[in-house]
Amino acid sequence: MALHRVAALDQIPEGRAWPITVDDYDIMLVRFGNRVFAIEDCCSHQEFPLSQGEINRESCSVRCRAHGATFDLESGKALTAPAFAPVPVYNVRIEDNDVFVEIAD
Repeated sequence: MALHRVAALDQIPEGRAWPITVDDYDIMLVRFGNRVFAIEDCCSHQEFPLSQGEINRESCSVRCRAHGATFDLESGKALTAPAFAPVPVYNVRIEDNDVFVEIAD
């Protein structure tokens, strides 16, 4: 596993999707305070960018704009149809003000 510095914590908008690309991986970051989630930026239903969807802070989820599938930001689990397959999530580490995402080698 390799750690990649992806941003300063204060660069990531609060409660909104922030798409990035790391080593050919399209990833969506979401920050709630000092907590950052990293999830693949692609709906498992029809490969639409999740970063264009709606973030729900209360349920810690993202709703795909294309067909309404909802995914848990912590686990990547599909919470509502039409998606049934989860999406990959990535470990996030915050050191000082730097945000790192862990990607498999």
